Amino acid sequence: MIFLNLLIISSIILGSDLVDWIDLKTDLIKKESYELNFKYGLSKSKQKKYENSLETVLFYSINADSSIAKINNRLNFFYKDYMEIIDLSSKQKIIQSSDVELRKLKAKLVSIFTNNNFKILKISKNKYLLSLNDYYINMNVNYEKNKSYISELSFYQAPYWIYIKDLNITSLGSIPLNDSAWNNYKVFDFR
Repeated sequence: MIFLNLLIISSIILGSDLVDWIDLKTDLIKKESYELNFKYGLSKSKQKKYENSLETVLFYSINADSSIAKINNRLNFFYKDYMEIIDLSSKQKIIQSSDVELRKLKAKLVSIFTNNNFKILKISKNKYLLSLNDYYINMNVNYEKNKSYISELSFYQAPYWIYIKDLNITSLGSIPLNDSAWNNYKVFDFR
């Protein structure tokens, strides 16, 4: 118990490289104009069984009401009340209500930057425990200052463990998409 108290006190007093990284990225997130990219996997057990099935996500936040996510061979365009999915493999365009689960995942990741109600405990040189009080969630974080991105992050969102690798946030430049490629796709509107 004494060791845990000393760990908490030293983490709060000394600060950490992760806190500095979060502060640096907060301005990008608050402007709602950034690029977020990472790889993620889901597992029903705490063991890392996701390693062979990581999906790459490129997320472009354009403004508060519009964003784009590229997940493998699908483009997801998020608008205020609905979303469009462009499936590049099947050459289909699907219009539907917003994907609540994907929005929740993004909200949890972004809440680190928009809500100061978190605590960070430095466990070892590059390992941290980040606790978000609003969600009652703990995130295990691996961050190395010389890499300037989070190399690994994991948390539990029932019924899955969510594993994120190589989380990087940069300012939004241009979006490398050409909408003429899917103008003639078959459209399914499920709203």
